[in-house]
Amino acid sequence: MGQDLASFIRQKAAIYKDRVFLKDYGEENTITFNGLDEITDRLAEKFAGLGLEKGDRIALLHPNHSDFILCCFAVIKAGGVAVPVNTVYSPPEIAHIINDSGAFALVTTDELYPKVREAAGEMPGLEKTLIKKQGQSLEEVIAKETGGIKATSLPDCRPEDLAVMFYTSGTTGKPKGVMLTHGNITFSGPNVAQSYGLRENDVTIAALPLVHVFANASPVLGSLSSGGTVIVMERFKTDSVFEAIERYGVTWYPGVPTMFHYLLAGYPETERDTGSLRMLLSGGASLSVEVLKELEEKFGTKVLEVYGLTESTGLVTANPVYGERKQGSVGVVVSGVDSMIVDEKDRRLPVGEIGELVFSGPNACTGYWNLPEQTNDKIQNGWVRTGDHAYRDEDGYFFIVGRDKELIITGGYNIYPREIEEVLYRHPDVHEAAVISVAHPEKGKIPKAFAVLRPGTRCGEEELLDYCRQNLAPYKIPALAFLDELPKNSTGKIMKNQLATQKTDGE
Repeated sequence: MGQDLASFIRQKAAIYKDRVFLKDYGEENTITFNGLDEITDRLAEKFAGLGLEKGDRIALLHPNHSDFILCCFAVIKAGGVAVPVNTVYSPPEIAHIINDSGAFALVTTDELYPKVREAAGEMPGLEKTLIKKQGQSLEEVIAKETGGIKATSLPDCRPEDLAVMFYTSGTTGKPKGVMLTHGNITFSGPNVAQSYGLRENDVTIAALPLVHVFANASPVLGSLSSGGTVIVMERFKTDSVFEAIERYGVTWYPGVPTMFHYLLAGYPETERDTGSLRMLLSGGASLSVEVLKELEEKFGTKVLEVYGLTESTGLVTANPVYGERKQGSVGVVVSGVDSMIVDEKDRRLPVGEIGELVFSGPNACTGYWNLPEQTNDKIQNGWVRTGDHAYRDEDGYFFIVGRDKELIITGGYNIYPREIEEVLYRHPDVHEAAVISVAHPEKGKIPKAFAVLRPGTRCGEEELLDYCRQNLAPYKIPALAFLDELPKNSTGKIMKNQLATQKTDGE
């Protein structure tokens, strides 16, 4: 299934023509579907003139902007492989991705170039660095580098050809390059559009970092497939999101739970009109049931929880738009994808039993770049292991209970952090919460909770522990610490690995 990206974009341009596809928040520019096809064709020719050959990698160290999307699509059209690099990375981290991917060229901006310059001596294989200055177009930058030379023809690409490598966030080690093909991304876009019920007149916001798959699969590829418009925002800001919803008539907004926490906190202070919204979409991490209820109540719109990962090019499961939405569930498996719950011997488990969630389908990555052993561990007999523990109910809805590595075994009992987190979120004074496993001299491991209180509240440790005692079995009562904020990565995902070394009052 799937096709090459160039053919896919041409088909969408023929259907949606002069409808607006991309617009940068606060700027006057608009890029239509026809414009997308024409601009990326010209850029692809210039990249080929730069010396890009089929299969070569070009890295992108660039903030969220329509130019990021144009550059990524153009590299892929030219037969190359786009390698997004996180703009918050340090020079050594940037050097690791450039070296690991073997990228021969890098596209960046003058604001970010100092990081590249600092790492220059550590990237011997990087032949060209293209620096885009304020007000410059990508075409100007590449044309200056090539002297105007462009390729006479571009290579034909097949669905199985490598198109993009997204590097994992590295929460459990050095980032790994997840290999996604033309077929992966041209399957994922229509699948997202169908699963979300997207329409031609839909408008969304890409405030999620485009360096991650979520922003590309949902707002960008979903809208490309359905004829919708994407408002590209350089970074998430609560006020800017509310302003964009009102100004552009945004109809659906995809985000991670942390973003929704901020939107809820900022909602009472804004007088913005959010009546255009018909759907909020949460992914990337578990959204607590209490926060979901509050979102639906305050925004007056439905919230869809979905589940996917970089290795799935986006979606694995989603709550149906026109069917039953189960709170606390990540929904049912999406069209064309298969998923099941298995035990440690890869045997399919019955309804209600907890095991590892695995999936297969045209959305499945081909593996990790230059890591054959880890690829073989991750993908077995066509099934991709997610590392997430979950169960399936009698209606086919999946419920994530936690990561495999998050399971806490205390005194012979199994505890998943999420069930403690859900209880903490129900307390009216708790803004955010995260639970990890810590060592205990007698029990081996116990849960420890880190809580962030809502502004102006004064809940104390004993009060919150009493609340836990009323709602949890004794062996699930956590040790407790309060923080001003939880550590997060650039997508807003809570970095639990950093909590283990977090200093709290009295330590």
